[in-house]
Amino acid sequence: MTCLSDIDLATLHQNRLEERFSYKLAWSGTGHQQTQYNDLLMRHNASLKRQRINQHKANAASAKPKDQIVASESLVSSQEHHLAKSEEDPDDGYFDSTTRRTRSGTWPRTRSLNAPSPFQQFGPCGRIMKNSAMVMQIQDPASQRLTWYKPPLTVLVIKKKDSQVLLPFVQLVEWLVQEKRMVVWVESAVLEDKLLRDDVKLEQESTKFRQVHAHYAGVRARFLALREKLVTFKDGRDDLTDRIDFIVCLGGDGTLLYASQLFQQSVPPVMAFYLGSLGFLTPFQCDNFQEQVTNVLEGHAALTLRSRLRCSIHRKGERRKESLLPVVGANLLKPSLHRQLNYVELNNGQTGNFGCNNNNCPNNSILVLNEVVINRGPSPYLSNIDIFLDGKYITSVQGDGLIVSTPTGSTAYAAAAGASMIHPSVPAILVTPICPHSLSFRPIVVPAGVELMISISPDSRNTSRVSFDGRNDQELNHGDSLRVTTSIYPVPSICAQDQISDWFDSLAEGLHWNVRKRQKCLDELSDLTASGSEDTLDEFDNLKIYDA
Repeated sequence: MTCLSDIDLATLHQNRLEERFSYKLAWSGTGHQQTQYNDLLMRHNASLKRQRINQHKANAASAKPKDQIVASESLVSSQEHHLAKSEEDPDDGYFDSTTRRTRSGTWPRTRSLNAPSPFQQFGPCGRIMKNSAMVMQIQDPASQRLTWYKPPLTVLVIKKKDSQVLLPFVQLVEWLVQEKRMVVWVESAVLEDKLLRDDVKLEQESTKFRQVHAHYAGVRARFLALREKLVTFKDGRDDLTDRIDFIVCLGGDGTLLYASQLFQQSVPPVMAFYLGSLGFLTPFQCDNFQEQVTNVLEGHAALTLRSRLRCSIHRKGERRKESLLPVVGANLLKPSLHRQLNYVELNNGQTGNFGCNNNNCPNNSILVLNEVVINRGPSPYLSNIDIFLDGKYITSVQGDGLIVSTPTGSTAYAAAAGASMIHPSVPAILVTPICPHSLSFRPIVVPAGVELMISISPDSRNTSRVSFDGRNDQELNHGDSLRVTTSIYPVPSICAQDQISDWFDSLAEGLHWNVRKRQKCLDELSDLTASGSEDTLDEFDNLKIYDA
């Protein structure tokens, strides 16, 4: 399929190669792009060596006697011979093709991704009051690397529902089972895939399906040989908590969102391979998956901790039932205080039973990786939504709805609604209105530690709908409230390179961020000649003389 665009993508990639080369950045592309990048490196290293040889000649001619010039010229000629040889295999210079990263996240960083600790004295008298309870130790995101305190034995392989993923899926599972001796988990729906079964009644299928089924005969035979060795689960029925050591996703960004949904508490490390459409969250390529997976299993991997939002719906009827409960025994606390204590326990991680795969969780809590969306649904009226931050009323949204997203979700629905894109290592919550009926309502970013409470305004004409990462659509009625805060359970996403390079590569390759044709340089001499600027300056000087 050809993508028609006003931008010459070949020129775009060439400019991007030159930019990354000029800033001494690695290029992780494959094929023709990598060849172009290596050519740039070879030409650059050859130019550097020629400059050093010419400088050596000049120094030798000026500093040495004539009887030593012959010896130095012979030395220079040998260096030129070495230069011609090195152009085929560049091995000199600060950065060359041999230093391209083969394992994820091996480039050293000299600065922290965290902001510097602020100076706590202001002027001669003022300073921040010390409070030991508020001191936090935050690890530098650039130093977050994966380590296994025991060898991983179980791996969950998640694939998208697409026939083009079948061959890489079978190759990966076959390699994990036979070479790595790992226990592979797959969704039970994989075994029901008609393309991977040999008991399908083809006479009841379409002609196109029969052709595709015959095309994957070899893949199907390899899968059936492994079928008995696989462990299956069903979403909504089986709990995978503490059963999976490692997750591999084959597909698009939706496979990573599905993995986040499966694990509502601690999430195993996730390695996502690009086999989808956009692939913003899937940095790995399937070309040499054996080497890449081996590096991860050996502990050579950088991590991006993608924060998630913990969302809970508090129904008006539930609060009314709590207020009618009789006081029994030592239960002397008010229902509202009970809810507050339960909320604090969940926030501190002392209660670990609220996560579940079927989303029927205590307190209706669910963790989302991208965003929670409140919208007006099929109603013709505007949504009228009140927003509270840590119990303080902030504003009301009158429009199509509201998006509350993580930094990871800032490049998804929020970006389409006009929000800024936030790096996933930034601790924040993004609040974005959907088509607000106001010219001054801009998206805002709030600290990650706050609690947002969203409710339907009492004078709203209609109810609203709420969805979590595009799933579990529910109605939000008058008197109900949605509470959102940052969860203590992030998604540890494995980096192909590092936290910075992966994100900006995804912006460039996936979203074509800041793509435009290069502005041509201005030829000042021809421009001045064409505009007659000399005459203009002479007339200006004459005017000054007359004024005097």
